[in-house]
Amino acid sequence: MKHIASVLVLAAIVGLAPSYAHAQSVGESNEEGWSPEGFLLSFGIGAYRPDPGGEAFDVVYPSGNGPILLGEFDFFLYRIPFLGPIGIGVAGGWASYKGTGCLSDTSTPTFCDPSGDAAKFSLFPLNAMAVLRIDALARKTPVPFVFTGKVGYNTVFFKETVGAEKSSGRSHGFGWAVQIALELNFINERRANALDEDWGINSSFFFFELAGSDANNRAPVGDKFYFTGGFGLTF
Repeated sequence: MKHIASVLVLAAIVGLAPSYAHAQSVGESNEEGWSPEGFLLSFGIGAYRPDPGGEAFDVVYPSGNGPILLGEFDFFLYRIPFLGPIGIGVAGGWASYKGTGCLSDTSTPTFCDPSGDAAKFSLFPLNAMAVLRIDALARKTPVPFVFTGKVGYNTVFFKETVGAEKSSGRSHGFGWAVQIALELNFINERRANALDEDWGINSSFFFFELAGSDANNRAPVGDKFYFTGGFGLTF
């Protein structure tokens, strides 16, 4: 009887051991999937040069490539099956340029006779857009890349100070952007899933984005081709 009891206890321990080992496996998520994505928040830095194709800006601000700082918030409305979420977004940022004012009686659009007055030009872009985020590769395969397309309307507020003179205004026009992002969940899926469960952060990513702005209807402050790169989160 004692031997029979010992065998039964041993069998029970052996039977439970695989379940315990499976539950404690490093890198395994206790969740079967990720929570739905409803929002995206990102921040990027890049190069932006207004007055595309013109020389007046280059004369006063010869090193005017920014940088531009740009933050974005997207709200997803619907997920297209086997493709990704579609929604609306808003982005706002700031860029500043420093140069030297010109003597008005000797300067031309291609030449500046320095006046000695410091010049400062600041831009405040505000973009409203429709967003399509194609994340099928990252969700259905081991490939962690996400592609995003954006189209919308850009408004650029600007302010210029040359010596004691100040001027400001705004301009607007069509805008577009394409983005490629590397999702970071694959580095440690268990921790990424725990972050999703505890804080609602579905994924984190690095991105590189090419964009263009035709916000030149009132002043040449758009840039037909600029770029940003940075970091983002989805919730």
